[in-house]
Formats: sequence, structure tokens, C-alpha cells
Amino acid sequence: MTLTSQAVLAELDSVLQEKPDSWRGTALRQIVDLFLSGSDHYGTEQVDVFDEVIVRLIQKLDRVQLAELSNQLAPVEKGPTKVYGRLARHPDAAVCGPVIDQGKGLPDSDILALIDKDRVDINLLLRIAKRPVLSAAVTDVLLKRGNKATQRMIIDNPNARISEGGFARVIMGLNDDKDLAAAIAKRDDVPPELRVWLDKTLSE
Repeated sequence: MTLTSQAVLAELDSVLQEKPDSWRGTALRQIVDLFLSGSDHYGTEQVDVFDEVIVRLIQKLDRVQLAELSNQLAPVEKGPTKVYGRLARHPDAAVCGPVIDQGKGLPDSDILALIDKDRVDINLLLRIAKRPVLSAAVTDVLLKRGNKATQRMIIDNPNARISEGGFARVIMGLNDDKDLAAAIAKRDDVPPELRVWLDKTLSE
């Protein structure tokens, strides 16, 4: 981040100490409108500055305002990652839902933090499994912690990357589930050495 950007953020921090909470809402709407109007053309550093500004402005917003923000930002191709993380961790489904479902900029670290808990929320795992982009690091954990429905959701998701270990976990646990085996066989990224196990299940 440039010295100019740092100076802008320092000035904002100073202003926020003096302004009433109502000012934050007005300022946020203006900043978000500006961001959305040019999000397709902003570079990484510009998005990072918006990210830092918005994070500061949302600290005292109510759930209605946060839910509105989540719906606005979730579809953005290059979204503000820190803001996404804050919204995704919110306990209210109206706030976290849009970002969990659609936010392409939601970092893997935030997704893994949501699902790597002692108590597994299967509905949350299913929502994550439908995301438009899933890395192998995320699907590894989903396949480990989820149920059969979660596994099938991932297998049917063409944008879900699956590691060799992930495929092995599902294939070794098929237990003669021919429907799931057939779905796996349709994917073109199944490691060749594992296809023999699929063929065995499908031929029995």
C-alpha cells in the first residue's frame, strides 16, 4: 500500500473518532456506490484501499445495513477480502449468507475457519459446497467433515477442485453407492489410478 493510501486511511481513522455513528452509514453508501461503479476496472491496490475503508465504516452498523452491504458486494468479481471475511463470520444468516454463497473474493482461510469447528453445521457445509469457486484445500475439509449430500454437491460442482486425496476419500467410502460412483466417473479430473475402484463399484 502506498504512502498516499496510508495517509488517507490515517486521516479517516482520525475523522471517525469525531463523527457520529449516523455519519458512518452515509459515508459507507457513498464509498460502496463508488466502488461498485468501477469495481471491474480497479487494480488490486485500489480494491485493497476500498477494503480498508469499508472495514472501518462497518464496525458499528446494524444487521440490516450489513445485510444490505453483503447483498451488494457478494456478486462482485474482485471483492474486498477483509470485508468479505467480516461479513462471512457474522452470526446472522441474512448478513453472512450472500457472501458465503457468492463471494468469489472470500479467502480460503476464512472459509476454512467457518467449517473447521468442533460442531459441524451441515447446512453451512452444503452452502459452501455450492460456491462458484472452490479450491482443493476447501474441498478436502468439506469431504472430510461433510455427509453424503455434501460429497455429492462437491462432485456435481464443475468449479470445485478436488485433490487426489479428496477423490480417494470419497471413492474408498463409496460402499456400493453406484449413483455417487457414476457422478464421480463423469468428472475428467479423477486420477487414473483411482478409476479402477470406480469401475469395480459400477460393475458389481
